[in-house]
Amino acid sequence: MERDRIGLIASDMDYTLLDENGRLPSGFAELVQALEEEGIYFAAASGRPLYTLEAMFPGLRDRIALIGDNGGAIRWRGRDIYQSRMPTADYREMAAATREAGDVGVLCGLDSAYVERQYERYARVLAQFYTRVTYVDDLTALDVPADKYTVYLPRGDAQAAYDKRYGKWYAGRFSVAVAGANWVDIMNRGVDKGAALRALGRSLGLQNANLMAFGDTYNDAEMLCCAKYGFLMTNGSRDLRARVAFLAPPHWDQGVLQIMRQVLAQGGWVSPGDFTPAH
Repeated sequence: MERDRIGLIASDMDYTLLDENGRLPSGFAELVQALEEEGIYFAAASGRPLYTLEAMFPGLRDRIALIGDNGGAIRWRGRDIYQSRMPTADYREMAAATREAGDVGVLCGLDSAYVERQYERYARVLAQFYTRVTYVDDLTALDVPADKYTVYLPRGDAQAAYDKRYGKWYAGRFSVAVAGANWVDIMNRGVDKGAALRALGRSLGLQNANLMAFGDTYNDAEMLCCAKYGFLMTNGSRDLRARVAFLAPPHWDQGVLQIMRQVLAQGGWVSPGDFTPAH
């Protein structure tokens, strides 16, 4: 069977790379460095902003790629190679609609997340994803550079909110995705993790057969489909199994690291028959 040389491995964070306590698994940094010595690079692909991702990878941020805000921004070894800018009028419209629906709006600025002061009671949850949060009186009055608008659903009904409201309102004009039980993400049209992975791959001279990706839910779908070696975590959204090629062990069993170690042991050369098919 023909084999492919992996050159770039991208992974989502929550319920994918991170363990059950939301931490990077033991041995991750050493494995990334060993892969780099073989010419295989790593990208963290997340709904989190770049400044939060940099804080999560303090010893590696100058060695890896960061795909933030679901593809809204890409940083390669400390250098920005892409930033999406959401028009002010658009995110003001979203802020008004979110407020009317009784949901929590989060404007993802390039330097800080912005949340209305009335929702400061959710500060502890928001701080898990945004290391910089600015509380303001009115999101509709802001005029700041931003690449994403996120809706936080404290009751865990993100899919229902997407089906009833945000998908109907915005899916035709923007990229809209359920990003877990509590989040709906809205980006400029054409912005998603898959588009970001393709752009990063092209910048490194890689084709889709050289790309490997890991994720667990709907905002990972485009990334898992654009990489020839796209892995859904077995703890991930079961509906996605029909769309992706492979399954990885669950995040609590360090599934991403298991596959990465296999890639390293094989010198970066893999074939579809090496892995568990998703369907």
